This record gives sequence, structure tokens and C-alpha cells, in this order.
Amino acid sequence: MNATRILAGRREGDLLAFPSVRRMTDMLSLRCRETSWVRTSVASLERFRAMTGYSDLEALREQALAEPALAEQALSQFASVLAAYTDIQVSALAMGAKLWFRFNGIAVPWRPLGGTLSPALLPATDPQGAERVMLLSLIGSGLRLAELLRLRIGDIGSLDREGCLIPDIEADPLAVQFTPRRGKQVERLTFLTYQARQALRASLEHALAVGDALALPLDAPLITQADGTPATNASVTRARQRSQSLIRAGSEVNVTLCRTTGDFFREWGLPGSRFVGPEALPMEEFI
Repeated sequence: MNATRILAGRREGDLLAFPSVRRMTDMLSLRCRETSWVRTSVASLERFRAMTGYSDLEALREQALAEPALAEQALSQFASVLAAYTDIQVSALAMGAKLWFRFNGIAVPWRPLGGTLSPALLPATDPQGAERVMLLSLIGSGLRLAELLRLRIGDIGSLDREGCLIPDIEADPLAVQFTPRRGKQVERLTFLTYQARQALRASLEHALAVGDALALPLDAPLITQADGTPATNASVTRARQRSQSLIRAGSEVNVTLCRTTGDFFREWGLPGSRFVGPEALPMEEFI
């Protein structure tokens, strides 16, 4: 599916008129299994464009190619506008701009831009750390559990101009390169949420008891237990059970909400059907 169809009917679809944006969306459409990443990247790029005043993205690209420091200044300006937001929100909103710069030959750093710090999701002594990392990594990424468990440290990082992965567990956004076992077996891309990135980094650093996560070997398992060993069948089973429990809970909440709403309208009728206002009174009431 191409970007035009993915963004059909969306206001930010107008950005496809910029060749540089079209390049970004075409690459994401080709490499990502989840089309949501195309919508997410373009929507956040539109926010960057509106909040920084760089309405002409092609002009910004030309200037940044000639003066790379301008790209970092633009991201810093965006971060200052978002200073009151949480680090999770800033990360999500900056994603489109970082992808756009990288895919158009401008090597901006992929590092967090700041924001109000959010509470840690994974305590250093959490005995269920591997399970939490698995659950957080599955949320929003579109990865299947089997695909997640096959990943190595070298499978996560940032992206270059051609959409190829550069291993880097400090990257933000954190891209993931994987090869599905089902369907067409070609390398695909997805991204982990900021919460999953933070939990994953905490888990890896704690597992090896080192302060420099960049020293981890690229062929080491991405999902590990607290002692650095790969996740066990038992921990995978518990993670799968917790995932299914969360899905069931969400489904039950949705069903209850729908039934309650239906019951309400069956008893009270459509909105406004019992309204009695001045316009519903006989004309003689106004004489």
C-alpha cells in the first residue's frame, strides 16, 4: 500500500506534495509492515512544521544540507516549544522530523530531546523485568512475540538515508529490524515506544551490571533475564498469559461500555428526544 492511500482523507496528507516527505513515506511504506508508522511520522512532522515555523520543508532541507547544524537547531527549537510536555510526548512528536532529516541525507542525532521526566517503568530490582520488557515491546510495534524473542542487540538502533539500520540502543526513536517467518520473508522495520525503549535499556544495563550499554555485543539476545541469560520458556509463558489477560480486560471494558451506552439509549431514547425547551411549547405560551 502506498502513502497516498494510507493518508487518504487526512489533513497532513498535503505534505506529500513535498518530494522530501514523499521519499520518507515511500520508504516507510516499503519497509514497515504496520502502515500506522506512515501516519504517525507524517502527523508528527506536520506538528514540527507548524510549531517551528518551517512551512517550506524543501527550503529547510536545502539549508540543512548546506549547514547541518541548522537541523539540530530546528530540533532544539521544537524541543523548547514542547518544554512543558513529558519526555514520552516529546519523543513521539519529534519522530517524524528525525525520520525526515535522516531519510533526506541530514544525519541529525537520534537522542531524546528532553521534556518532563516520566516515572521509571522498570525498577532495577524487578524480578519480572523480562516479562515487562516483552509486554511493552509488543505494544504499538506490531511485533509478534516469536519475532521479538529472536532479536539481537544489533537489530535495534537508528536509520540511515536508505533506511538501513545503524545499531544503537541509545537511539530515540528506537528502530527495530526483523525478518518475519510468516508470509514474505524480507527485512522489515518497526519502532519501539519510548516506554519500551526505557525499560529495555534499564533491563540490559542491569543484566550485565555495567554503566555503558553501548558495550553490549551485537549478537547478544535483546530480551534477557536479570542475570543476562536469555528469557526462559517459563518467563515467555508468563508474558503471554499477562498479554492475554490485558487483552481480555480491555475487551471486557469495551463490551461493558458498549452495553451500558446501548442500555442508556434504549431507556432514554436518542439524544434530545426528551428535551422540552421554549421552542417545544405552544405559541400561546409566548403571547
